[in-house]
Amino acid sequence: MKRISIALPVLLLIAGPAFASGDAFKESYLGVPAWVWLAANLLLFVFLLARWIGKPLAAFLDSRAESITCELADARRKVADAEALTVQANERLAQMEVEVEALKERAGREAEAEVERIAEQARAEEARLLKRVEDEISRRTNETRKTLVADTAALTAQLARDLLARETTDADRHRVLERGLAAMKTLDI
Repeated sequence: MKRISIALPVLLLIAGPAFASGDAFKESYLGVPAWVWLAANLLLFVFLLARWIGKPLAAFLDSRAESITCELADARRKVADAEALTVQANERLAQMEVEVEALKERAGREAEAEVERIAEQARAEEARLLKRVEDEISRRTNETRKTLVADTAALTAQLARDLLARETTDADRHRVLERGLAAMKTLDI
């Protein structure tokens, strides 16, 4: 390989004057036909191109292919991760929908229970208020009766006094007094 890399520049140096002389398509140069010199120049050019540009280009293309392969693998992994996250998100969403429905049902039951509790409380308050009103009516009725009885008794006594004062004579008073004394004597006090 080293020999070829040394021989090719020498060959180019030898072929250079043939082309520079303008007689490139002459029948021969240094006894070698022109088409051989052309082929040798072409082969030398291709070899140098492959040697100095081909290897770095191949290394670049290999590294680029490797990086594209890595990027594809990374992209596939990211797509798989995204799909897994999508599945997880859908599962969580479904679970949250179930939880929301359960919360709605529980809130409905609690609301119904609260309505029933408030209605029961209102019924109890109504019964207590009615009892208090009935007690107040009963108390005032009793007070009114007592007042009426007392007023009636006082009025009856006053009317009886007035009637007795008007209609009773001294003899009637004397007879009532004697009967009262006689009744007291029989009591044995």
